Amino acid sequence: MSENKFIDILKYLYQTRPYNTMKLGLFRIEQLLSKMGNPHLGVKFFHVTGSNGKGSVTTFLENLTYYHGHNVTGFYSPHLSTILERFHWNTNLINQEEFVDAAEYVKKYAEEMDKIGEEFSPSFFEYMTAMYFHLTKVKNAEFGSVEVGLGGRFDSTNVITPVVSVITTISLEHTNVLGNTHEEIAFEKAGIIKSGVPVVIGEMPEEAKIVIKNIAKERGSKVYEYGKDFSAEVVKYDFNNNIYNYYGDSTVKNIPVRLNGVHQLYNLAIALKAYETVEKLYEEKVQNAFSNAFIPGRFELFDGLILDGSHNPQAAEAFVSNIELYFSNKKRVALFGIVDDKDKMGVLEKIGPQFDTLIITRPPNKRAQKIDETYEIAKKYCKNVILEPDPIKGVELLKKIDGDVKFITGSFYLIGLIRDYLKNGCVSEELTISN
Repeated sequence: MSENKFIDILKYLYQTRPYNTMKLGLFRIEQLLSKMGNPHLGVKFFHVTGSNGKGSVTTFLENLTYYHGHNVTGFYSPHLSTILERFHWNTNLINQEEFVDAAEYVKKYAEEMDKIGEEFSPSFFEYMTAMYFHLTKVKNAEFGSVEVGLGGRFDSTNVITPVVSVITTISLEHTNVLGNTHEEIAFEKAGIIKSGVPVVIGEMPEEAKIVIKNIAKERGSKVYEYGKDFSAEVVKYDFNNNIYNYYGDSTVKNIPVRLNGVHQLYNLAIALKAYETVEKLYEEKVQNAFSNAFIPGRFELFDGLILDGSHNPQAAEAFVSNIELYFSNKKRVALFGIVDDKDKMGVLEKIGPQFDTLIITRPPNKRAQKIDETYEIAKKYCKNVILEPDPIKGVELLKKIDGDVKFITGSFYLIGLIRDYLKNGCVSEELTISN
C-alpha cells in the first residue's frame, strides 16, 4: 500500500468529518453500527472515563488483558502525533494498511447516512469509534479497553455494555459541554454506568461521588471506591522505574511502572481493581503488564527533552508535582503553548513559578490564536518569558538555552507536533493535514 493512500483517506476524514466538531447523541453511532452488523457486540469491554487519568488507566487495562494471555484491542483519543495511536491491537499500534482498510469499510455506511441529512452524518469521532469496533471484530479480540472521548453519557463509545465501568477523577473541565459544577460533570460521566455492571471510581470531590453512587444504586451496579475497597502504596519513585504495591482482593507487591508521576499510584490501583473484578490477578503477569505499559508524551524523556501535558489546572498540578518529585533543585526551562478555550491563568499560575525561563509558542490548532494573551499571563508568573510564535523555532531556541532539565508542556497539540519533529527531523504531512 502506498503512503499516498493513507494520506488520501486522512484528507477525506479531516475534510468531510470536521475534526473538533462535536455532535451529541447516540442515534448516529447506533445506526452506523447497525448497518455494519453491530461489530461491538460479544466483546468484553472495559469502559473508562474521567477528567484526568483515563488514558493511563485504559493503557494499563489493555496491558493487563494482553499479558494475562488474551487477544485484545484498545481505543484512545485524542492522538498525539499520528492517528494510528488511537487504535491498538495486542498493545501495538495498527499499521497504515489496517487503518485504510477499516476507514474504507466504514466509509460506505457513513456515506449512506450522509445522504439522509446533516443531522445523521457521522462526526469524525463517531467514524473513529465505528472503525475501532470494526477492527476489534476483524481481529477477533476477546477484550477491548475503551477510553471515552468526552463526558460519557452522549459519547459515541457509550453504545457498549462493558464488563466494568471506570470513572477515574472528576474536575471542572469542558464546562461549556459538561456543566459548571462537579455534580453536573459527574452526572455526565456516570452516564457510562450500565445496569448491573460494576463501577470502579478513583479519588474525587465528595459531591461527585454522591452523584455517581446514586446513579449506580438506581442501576443496580456495585461501586468499588479507591481508599475504601482497594488502595496502593509507593515503594519508590524513580524516573522511568517507579515501584508500587497494590491491595485489593489480591495483594500484588513490587509492581514496576514505567509511566512517571504521583498520579500513577491511583491509575494503577483503579486499573488493577477493574481487572480483578473480572479475572484473577497473577503477580508476574501484572508486573510484565505495568513494566511495558507506555504512553507517548506523558512525562516522557524524548531526545533529551521531557514532554508532558498541562492543559488544565488539574493536569498542571500533577505536572508540577512530578517536576518537584523527579527534578527538584534543578535549573528548568520550558516551551509552553495552550489553546484559547483552556484556563490559561489556572495553568500558568501553577507552572510559571517552576521555570527559570518560559518560551511561549502557538500550538498547531485553530483554537490557538491569542498567543499574546498567553504571553502576558505568563509574565505574571515567571521572571523570564520569551515569545516565539513558531513552535519549531521555539524548540530549537529551547535547546540553546542553559538549563539542567528542559520541558515541552501545555497543549497535547504542541507536544504531538514537537515529538513528531524530534523523531523525524521534520513535521509529517499527516500533522499538516489535521492542523
